[in-house]
Amino acid sequence: MKVLFIVNIADLGFEEPLGILYLSAIAKQKGHQIFVVENEFEAVEKKIREIKPDFLAISVLTPNFSYMYQLLKEVKTKHNIPTLLGGPHATYFPEIIKEEGIDYVFRGESEIAFLIFLDSFENNKPIDETPNLVYFNNGEVKANQIMNLIHNLDDIPFPDREIFIEYKQFYKSDVRSVMASRGCPYNCSYCFNNEYQEIYKGLGERLRVRSVDNVITECRELKERYGARMIHFFDDIFPFRKDWVEEFSEKYKKEVDLPFLTNTSFNICSEHYVSNLSKAGCKCLLIGVETGNEYFRDKILFRKMKNKTMIEKAKLIHSYGIKVYAQNLIGIPHGSLELDMETLRLNIKLKADYAGAYLCQPYPKTPIEKIARESNLLEEGKDFNRSFYYSSNLKIDEKELVERLRVIFPIVVNYPFLLSFIYLLLKMPIMPFQAVGKLLHGYKIKTIMLRYKMGARKFIHFLFLFFSRRINRMIVVKQGGK
Repeated sequence: MKVLFIVNIADLGFEEPLGILYLSAIAKQKGHQIFVVENEFEAVEKKIREIKPDFLAISVLTPNFSYMYQLLKEVKTKHNIPTLLGGPHATYFPEIIKEEGIDYVFRGESEIAFLIFLDSFENNKPIDETPNLVYFNNGEVKANQIMNLIHNLDDIPFPDREIFIEYKQFYKSDVRSVMASRGCPYNCSYCFNNEYQEIYKGLGERLRVRSVDNVITECRELKERYGARMIHFFDDIFPFRKDWVEEFSEKYKKEVDLPFLTNTSFNICSEHYVSNLSKAGCKCLLIGVETGNEYFRDKILFRKMKNKTMIEKAKLIHSYGIKVYAQNLIGIPHGSLELDMETLRLNIKLKADYAGAYLCQPYPKTPIEKIARESNLLEEGKDFNRSFYYSSNLKIDEKELVERLRVIFPIVVNYPFLLSFIYLLLKMPIMPFQAVGKLLHGYKIKTIMLRYKMGARKFIHFLFLFFSRRINRMIVVKQGGK
């Protein structure tokens, strides 16, 4: 079977869409053909004429569903090709099967389900037992049973990087993406993880980790075959079991020896953990601070952590030569400008090497959306951005000032003397700060994230890919992704 994935390439920069790459790898093992094309109507049209696919497929997030669906519907009016939708939005909102032009929806972890589906069609077998699948049967929606999570991640083939051979921003990128684990140990209110765990309740372990040798083999392949010069581990939280981290540290340094960055949490950062990451070659940790107020962090964001702990762990991380990229939410339900100032001051105390501030987006079916709805804090019917960089559909006190603070936030963290003038800065024209903010972000991407030797031309190319992503520009879509 031939499957054409329409990929939201403009939003990705140089970050490979690993989900599609995994699906392609497992499908190709059984002889199926997987193709990709950028999400532009003319490009899709051309690719359809060229390969004549059996299916069109899209993996979607809630913020970009509307944009991608409109393109899919437009294509569908000209080509009667069955359509498949997967990804986070399809997982949490399987009712999109009722939308015109959507034929099949996959929920959750679907490598095996995808393969079963393709094999069934190829061999003219019924799909009524294809796991994770939602579809129409005799005019009624049928949702097949969700299958167990994959227990042994080593059984999954490495992502198929070859499908992007025509897209040099991925295929020739110095920075390559790897996932050493799946799942997250936390239940943050702004994340879909709570709903995901309900879907998979009793269907396997929520947190699964690949063997060290399996991870090392993939990283070596990226270095030797694809010329990778840095690895970005995309795990929700990088593995933290002591024996695993020790083994990884030793083998990664010896057999791969590439700098890397990854995600973690302050309360996981023991000296044992941080020292081993440093030994292995970790150059930057992306860590959620979220808010500077402990009560709001606990009761609104469901993150139980003390400011004192964060400050101590940030000092520990810095002592091992690792940079801290702090991630923060402002404009949260029941919050205020003063609350966001607490967050700003905490980031200064952390001495964060870069501190991103994002406007809180209460995505549907998340606990924080429920909190906002029950408190009448949602601007009903208002469109929301594909990106949390620019706006929020929350009712926020002094909203314009909070939105301005988002822009100024990283500048003040890096130049703390400006804190004394923060209220004055919030009243000044915002465009100069936007320009300075982009320059600062670009500089920090190079000096704290992409910490390997690169020429000026390559650096400028990376910045162009990053800042030209549609999610870094103001594009509005309808609330709820419809």
